[in-house]
Amino acid sequence: MAITILLVDDEVELLGALQVLLEDLGYHVLTAADGNSALAIAKEKQPDVMVLDINMPKKSGEDVLQELSGLGLKTKVIVSTGYTTRDQTMKDRVLKRFPVAAFLEKPTGADEMDFVIKEVLQEK
Repeated sequence: MAITILLVDDEVELLGALQVLLEDLGYHVLTAADGNSALAIAKEKQPDVMVLDINMPKKSGEDVLQELSGLGLKTKVIVSTGYTTRDQTMKDRVLKRFPVAAFLEKPTGADEMDFVIKEVLQEK
């Protein structure tokens, strides 16, 4: 059975491109362009891994993590973000508050994402 990945990013073009590339690698890929959709899909489909953009309008990735933590899902979360000094502060804050499995810096190619997904799934 294929691993289910939920990609969450407000950059729709990036979302579509990564979906195709990851599907070519054998993953079952779901997508959400905002935090509310991500939470609805996560509740219904319970993906193995969520790759979550932290900087989104309306409901941020941190807001999604907050709500996700109360759902009791076994979904592993990989946070995706463009790297800046501000993002390092955010990264430290997120790591203190939530069980994030890994961080990816944008732009991320499918090969790097595939590697990190496999690493995260091997962790106990």
